Amino acid sequence: MSKDKETKDLNDCYQEFFKTVIAMQTRYNNQVIAGTMMAQALRLYKSNLTDEGFKAMVEVIASSGDTIEPF
Repeated sequence: MSKDKETKDLNDCYQEFFKTVIAMQTRYNNQVIAGTMMAQALRLYKSNLTDEGFKAMVEVIASSGDTIEPF
């Protein structure tokens, strides 16, 4: 897959997911949504990464708290 296609797919996925989250906020508490998203994301990473890759990803997530912007 070309870099341009990967970038477009990533942006499209982000925008689609963002719209879904906004719609879910009318029905669910933000912490419920966030917790569900984290659980699903970790399951996807666990399914697609090696044990070492998964551990590294979790460490990156944990160490990036200061750079995450709120909605």
